[in-house]
Amino acid sequence: MDIRELESVNDEVLNAFKNLIPLLASTCALPTRKDLETIVYSDNTKLFIAKEGHDIIGTLTLVFNKIPTGEKAWIEDVVVSDKSRGKGIGKSLTQFAVDYAISKGVNKIDLTSSPERIAANNLYQKLGFKKRATNVYRYFGKK
Repeated sequence: MDIRELESVNDEVLNAFKNLIPLLASTCALPTRKDLETIVYSDNTKLFIAKEGHDIIGTLTLVFNKIPTGEKAWIEDVVVSDKSRGKGIGKSLTQFAVDYAISKGVNKIDLTSSPERIAANNLYQKLGFKKRATNVYRYFGKK
C-alpha cells in the first residue's frame, strides 16, 4: 500500500471517488472533476489517497485553518473501500495526515466521528486523539 498526496485529477480518481464517497455518506453528491481539482490545487486543503497496486482504496482530506488563536488542521472524509477494510488503511491514512500537519508546524488537529462508528472512534483514540467536551453545530440554511 502506498499513501500520497493527490496532485492531479484523472478518470481513475473520479471513478475511485464515485465508489468511495457513497460509503461515507450515501446522500452526498459525488464530487465533480472541478470539485476535486479545487481541493487538489488549494493551498489550505490536502487530499491524500491510499493505493494498492493501481487501485485507489482510501482517501482522507486535511484542511488547514489559520485563525487568531493559531493554526489548526481538520481531518475530514476518511473513507476506505469495503474490500480493503480491516487492513489498517484508515490508520495509515490518519497517521500520514497527522505527520504531514506536524511537518507543517501544526500540532492542533481535530476530527469528528459519529458515535456509532465504534472502530473508527477506537482507532482515533489509539492514535492519540482525545475526545473533547464540546458541542458540534451545523447550519443548514434557512428553509
